[in-house]
Amino acid sequence: MCGICGIVALTPHARLPGPEVVRAMTDALRHRGPDDEGYHFDTAAALGHRRLSIIDLEGGHQPIANEDDTRFIVFNGEIYNHREVREFLEKKGHRYRTASDTETILHLVEEQGIPGMNRMNGMWGFAIWDFPRRRLLLSRDRLGIKPLYYARVGELLLFASEIKSLLASRLVATDLDPSALASYLDLLYVPSPRTIFREVHKLQPGHALVADSTGVRVERYWNPDFTLDRVPEFPEAAERVRDLLADAVRVRLLSEVPLGAFLSGGMDSSLVVGLMSRVMDRPVKTFTVGFQGEGWYDESGEAEIVARHFQTDHHALQVTSLDLPSTLEQTVPALDEPMCDPASLPTYLLSRYARGWVTVALTGEGADELFGGYDKYRFEQLLSALGPLGSLAGRAGSALPLSHFPERARRALEAAALSGPDRQLRLRSTFTAEESRRILLASTQGLPDASREAMESAANDYPPGDSLNRIFFQDLKTYMQDDLLMKVDKMSMLASLEARVPFLDYRLVEFVFSLPSRYKLRGGKGKLLLRSAFPNFLPDRTMKRRKHGFVLPIGRWLRNDLKEYVRDLFASTDDPFYEHVSRREVSRILGEFYDSGLDRALPLWVLLWLKIWCRQVVRPQDAVSRKPS
Repeated sequence: MCGICGIVALTPHARLPGPEVVRAMTDALRHRGPDDEGYHFDTAAALGHRRLSIIDLEGGHQPIANEDDTRFIVFNGEIYNHREVREFLEKKGHRYRTASDTETILHLVEEQGIPGMNRMNGMWGFAIWDFPRRRLLLSRDRLGIKPLYYARVGELLLFASEIKSLLASRLVATDLDPSALASYLDLLYVPSPRTIFREVHKLQPGHALVADSTGVRVERYWNPDFTLDRVPEFPEAAERVRDLLADAVRVRLLSEVPLGAFLSGGMDSSLVVGLMSRVMDRPVKTFTVGFQGEGWYDESGEAEIVARHFQTDHHALQVTSLDLPSTLEQTVPALDEPMCDPASLPTYLLSRYARGWVTVALTGEGADELFGGYDKYRFEQLLSALGPLGSLAGRAGSALPLSHFPERARRALEAAALSGPDRQLRLRSTFTAEESRRILLASTQGLPDASREAMESAANDYPPGDSLNRIFFQDLKTYMQDDLLMKVDKMSMLASLEARVPFLDYRLVEFVFSLPSRYKLRGGKGKLLLRSAFPNFLPDRTMKRRKHGFVLPIGRWLRNDLKEYVRDLFASTDDPFYEHVSRREVSRILGEFYDSGLDRALPLWVLLWLKIWCRQVVRPQDAVSRKPS
């Protein structure tokens, strides 16, 4: 795993900045690649690379050039089938200098262009610079496991694995996008292709970008077909899922450095560990984090049960206390954008702990979106069964005085009265639309509704006919890609650890989304197909447990451990937070929580993350700004 960055001139008369700029961008990615660094400079491009050595430890130094030194690649990720693809390319006459998967990408693109990316099974963000044609190609893997950002500044195009690298160039403006801020309040993250910064964009998963003197073009290369010639019967589908997941785990064991797995004790990570134990010739190294203290849901005991079942080499980090201000100020800016996922904290702690033993860890992300594992899917199924009665109940409940209702119950009642993207947005959002308008100082009237656009676009990427499958896929293309995967990538790479996600092997994703949703969720029970695929494989207790994510006692933290920190932080004005957020609304929410005892912990937590992010990332003394004229 690595960090990549670069600057290219889009026109012959455009001037590149000095090499110190790309060196500064590369230094900002040091945590992603502590083992090595490399550069390419010519009259029209500057590329930088930081390396975390996983494959071809001796010969994989980047950038890598083709046979005649006319094309150069920097790459972040892993291509699990690169040996098979290499055989194909060598038969076509390509000559290799290394044993790395990086060189295979370069030759594959030379041979087949953008369509060739569909030959690869892996996770990636890469850049190929074609010097004779003065042409840059960027690509991101099908499902967005690895990040890639870009910004056009005049006649220059900059790209990087993380936004902090773009900002380190001092060429990219730090003006915020009001639509993205509104999305943060809606979704607790910023959906692709936007970022929180007006000038910075995410390259969307499954897409490639081409930049040359004719302009910048983004095109989709992955167009999955979620139809089968014959829909298999349930038992056959379960067998196929078992084989696909087993192979997805097997290919992700490709590594020349120590490898292990995160183990929460839930079904998803336990299946990954069990499948690893079948094919590895030594006990799997497994890692879990446990929290001792009031308000935590601690899964370390459940993980221990699974570890004993598969006789793993198990390591448990027991956290008895946290320096919360310090931990927040380290993790929040590492996410690059405001992204209020509470599990970022334990994910970073676990990654840092596991890095003491391994360089690569497999995780269980993705199973809930594929197989219908979230409670909200059961809620959606119930509302669909109730039909108009569900909407009527929601409208009646929403008419009640809800200020003293728990946040989750209030959202569910309000969501029940809605339909389509409006329902999904309300289930996700912490604030009502009216409250968001009061909080944000800049009016979003006349601006695109980025949250709705992202939700509708994701839903429309799935064929009509199965409304539940469409919601699963919508979450895969929004919440999974822009929140969960970014959390795992940024928190693991902050610890210089590579995370791999077998459930997001594209072969498994394409097959599972070709099956009817009734195979996954029926009678209020989720993950039916996944459970049926692995009978008697996990401990009974593990298979029968309801899903539990990391539960953080944020209400208790805000009232006790963080109280003075929160008061002082919101009183400070030495960052741009109050240029975007109403001080009056912040004071109101603080008063409702601390003085009136209302259940406003989550809204306050969301604003706290935004305040920390503004303070740590967009400090006035560091900001570059190009206000629109």
